[in-house]
Amino acid sequence: MDFGHNGSMKQNTAKVLVGLIIVFVGINLILKAAGIEFSFFFTGWWTLPIIIVAIVSMTSGGVGPWNFGLLLLGFWLLANQQDWIPQWFNSTYVVGAAIIGFGLLFIFNPRHQEDSQEREHVDPDRSSYRSEGRRESHESRGQSPYSTNSSSKRDNTDYPSYTAVFSGQEIRNSADNLDGSTLFALFGGLTVDFRDARIDHDIIVDASAVFGGIDIRFPSNVRVVTRATPLFGGVENKAKDPLDRSVPTVTVRCLAAFGGVDIK
Repeated sequence: MDFGHNGSMKQNTAKVLVGLIIVFVGINLILKAAGIEFSFFFTGWWTLPIIIVAIVSMTSGGVGPWNFGLLLLGFWLLANQQDWIPQWFNSTYVVGAAIIGFGLLFIFNPRHQEDSQEREHVDPDRSSYRSEGRRESHESRGQSPYSTNSSSKRDNTDYPSYTAVFSGQEIRNSADNLDGSTLFALFGGLTVDFRDARIDHDIIVDASAVFGGIDIRFPSNVRVVTRATPLFGGVENKAKDPLDRSVPTVTVRCLAAFGGVDIK
């Protein structure tokens, strides 16, 4: 799948942003060694990584509920540290604004609409993989080596959104027509197994791991490619590349900030 100029621009923006952070840290160290009194470590500087992680996530994978909430949290903490918030301002305003923002994002989610439109343009050469994906799905629902333990959560949503915040979660998805997914782990671990799902067209999976880890498993009859933005984290794609070039492509857009994303 070709994301065109817009996808490349988002990736370049994320790289420039991360590069600027590294440059600023280096300049600060050099000036400090030279005895010049200058520092980026102002009051509340520790909130900047939260804001930066949110911005990088937005530029690389689009605006979503979690990076929007992370950005709002970062700005709120920074404003509180800098005493920019007037005394009459109640934190209830922030909570209310966050709830409204989340609601609007769920209503007007552009990524789901774009992916649904892409679903209509399925390559007819891939029709043979529909039956193969269906057969693999039924086999996996029985005694399959792909099956996880009984404590795993089962789901058959076509466009699921899974999160793990300060916790761990294991999900096995068996969707009849997987259309994409959004995964988010914050100080937690998330394991998602899509090997029981049927994938007969190109899809996009957004995975964001912030101080956490995400493990993703895909069936063997798809090609898995990554668009990764690692920020003091790592992304590893261990999925085997099928010999047939006409198979559906799963593009995993990853953000790994002090965390990791593992794909098989």
